[in-house]
Amino acid sequence: MAKPYNDKKLQLGEPLATRLKDFCAANYNCSALDVIREAVDEHISRRLENPEMAERMEVARKKRLGLPNTVVELVKKGPR
Repeated sequence: MAKPYNDKKLQLGEPLATRLKDFCAANYNCSALDVIREAVDEHISRRLENPEMAERMEVARKKRLGLPNTVVELVKKGPR
């Protein structure tokens, strides 16, 4: 069984906290964390359909990883 919902920890505020609690109960008592994970994943995927957002995320990812912000083109080697 899922852990009880605790809005004090999530600090979602109303009416979102109550909606999440009711949704979890209706969804076979799933955990709020599972719902939030799925929602965040879907939200990110939807936003990344925008090329500008996808580029900004790639820049942020490279910065976080300490990678250079360069584009590398891969070309097939052939006769010169």
